[in-house]
Amino acid sequence: MGSCRQPIPPCLRAESRVQLRSITDGEKLLEVSAPKTSTLIATLGTEPQVVTATLDILRNQGEHIGSVEVVHTVAPSNPPIQNALSILQQAAQETLYTGIQFTFHPICDPSGKPYQDVESEPASLAAFKLLFRLVRRAKLQQEKVHLCIAGGRKVTSIFGMAVAQLLFNEEDCLWHLYSGGDFLTSKRLHPQVGDEVHLLRIPVALWSSVSPILLDLARVDDPFEAYQRQRSSKLREEYQQAKVFIEHVLSKSERQAVALLVQEMLSDEEIAQRLCKSKRTVEQQLRAAYRKAKDTYQVEEVGRVHLISLLKIYYTLEGQTERG
Repeated sequence: MGSCRQPIPPCLRAESRVQLRSITDGEKLLEVSAPKTSTLIATLGTEPQVVTATLDILRNQGEHIGSVEVVHTVAPSNPPIQNALSILQQAAQETLYTGIQFTFHPICDPSGKPYQDVESEPASLAAFKLLFRLVRRAKLQQEKVHLCIAGGRKVTSIFGMAVAQLLFNEEDCLWHLYSGGDFLTSKRLHPQVGDEVHLLRIPVALWSSVSPILLDLARVDDPFEAYQRQRSSKLREEYQQAKVFIEHVLSKSERQAVALLVQEMLSDEEIAQRLCKSKRTVEQQLRAAYRKAKDTYQVEEVGRVHLISLLKIYYTLEGQTERG
């Protein structure tokens, strides 16, 4: 059995610094720690306690949640969904959540009509765009984001993961809520000590160590355009790194052998014949290239296949430039 009280993971310990003037000495500045404002963005299905339990656990861990953004469908013909929305709207008025701004965001079509479900392609894409814009807005406001994707359809969770990869930096957290036992069957909104309910942090493979919102994504409000820009940026980084390695790290003889390996996928013997060298010499040159790539790219091991994958982009783009 688990408890709703959990140790605070590193991602939940970020603090901002503020300065307050001393009451006794107006000229002296005292630097104190203040929690950074966070936003909880959560998808809602038929279980409102997914949102309230996530919020309660985060607050119990010391998070200063200033706002909660709830993404949901509107389905008059589906009582469980409508009931969950109604219960959560009522819970938002509890004194427990005084000072927290709840906002409910229906997933809508371009005309503004709410979708009843996200099983269709247009509806799922609308959910993707809504999640993207909510996270983007929070990041533009310099807020830490907690994104809980435990509620609603699986496709919404998948798009939530994509949004996290596009927009998150290292301080942001993607969550799934696990619950079981009495808490799950009771349907109560708030976990009690001893309840089997946990927040599970989902790892996010970030596009870059630099926050995307600091780059040109700050001006992009469409997730598909953002993806294309991120992909282009990533390819440029990979090309530049390969260019530096090939042109400045490898020796001339190593560069000749590597070019034939990557461009034409030749064997060591075939490379030796092409360069009029012994097979042993080519083997030594390629081993030197593997060793240098291991150090340059900071990986445990580099072999023939790995080197080809690292450097293919350079020869592809250089070839296109030459043909152009």
